[in-house]
Amino acid sequence: MQGTIDIETIRNKRWFMGRNRDISSIRMADNASIGNTEIILLDISFADGEQDKYAIIANETRMGAILEAGFAENSGSREFAGERGTFVFLSARTRENGQVEECAGQRVLLGAKPFPGEQSNSSFLVPGHSIFKLYRRLQAGIHPEAEILRHLDCSGTCTSPQLYGECLYKAYSGETYALGILEQLVPNANDAWVQFCKKMDADEAASLGKATARMHAALKTLPGTDVGNEPPPFDKLEKLLQASHNPLAKQLLESMDSLRGAFARMGAEARGLETGNLAPQRIHGDYHLGQVLIRESVPGTTPGDDDSEFKILDFEGEPSRTLAYRRRLRSPAVDIAGMLRSFRYAAATGGRDSAAAEEAFLEEYARTRQIDLENLKAAARPHILAKAVYEACYELEFRPDWFHIPAKALLAH
Repeated sequence: MQGTIDIETIRNKRWFMGRNRDISSIRMADNASIGNTEIILLDISFADGEQDKYAIIANETRMGAILEAGFAENSGSREFAGERGTFVFLSARTRENGQVEECAGQRVLLGAKPFPGEQSNSSFLVPGHSIFKLYRRLQAGIHPEAEILRHLDCSGTCTSPQLYGECLYKAYSGETYALGILEQLVPNANDAWVQFCKKMDADEAASLGKATARMHAALKTLPGTDVGNEPPPFDKLEKLLQASHNPLAKQLLESMDSLRGAFARMGAEARGLETGNLAPQRIHGDYHLGQVLIRESVPGTTPGDDDSEFKILDFEGEPSRTLAYRRRLRSPAVDIAGMLRSFRYAAATGGRDSAAAEEAFLEEYARTRQIDLENLKAAARPHILAKAVYEACYELEFRPDWFHIPAKALLAH
């Protein structure tokens, strides 16, 4: 194995989910030499008996060479053997109409550079061409992101970047792990979170509602696993509130029984509405403004005349969840709730009011999917409350200065 894997360096990465856990052992599960470096799979065992598998690149400055070796020859599939399995690169070049498109010209992928900033995974930018997302914590099974992007590509909705390829690890014992995807780089695009923090534009919110509806309409035909959501972590929140010295924590602690009751009532009403275009289906699963790009106006086009104004990203779902959960059929109102809560966060961050933007988003979504607006709002209410409970737990644990945002939302119920 080239180089030395420093577990303390790994422990400090945002993508490592065992930062505060005692590690009992680290074992190299497999590796392969590609592009004059190595892809390494590590099995990390914890003192509580659980084990995670992580993907490591020995020299990340060589990622471009890995991508060039795996994708650039447009052979459809390239394999690199390890000791216990095979590292496979698949070019997603065949479209529904049977035409074949090249993933990349010769040597384009060599220019890949690490994308700045810590994320739950790691991204590498190929300027003017594509982004490779490397999944760090690996789970065996069908990964939702490539699956959804392939489906959206075939549907022709134009609401997501095109999938160029995927990297898999196929163990000789039978398991398959998704290691990453190569997807189109969206040109002339801005982060929707930054945009809405600066200005709560109701017209843009309406256009996003339309794009969201188009995405959900396309995903409705994609099969999934079982149906259902997990209840919000009321018990966890209660324990965190008891340990907190935040002035709002005491007020919220006194409201927990009321919140549980409100969630039960709203949930019963929402379940009665889960028919037609509100029935459980495949969804984004981790939907917020940070998962959306807004394309700048292109000369000769009318802004908002098609969904190319928005590109929806990151269909992997919540990384801490199992793949089976992330592929569940759930109400599209889950995504609606996630975006509405994101509008509230952006408004709080930018010192603005999100009410008009939220209403515009809901109205356009309801109109596009032909759903009664009041039914859509009722279907979203329990998911909005559940999302705020998750947010409150997260903020108390990791960002206490942000706790007031979900706390105020919960106290308003």
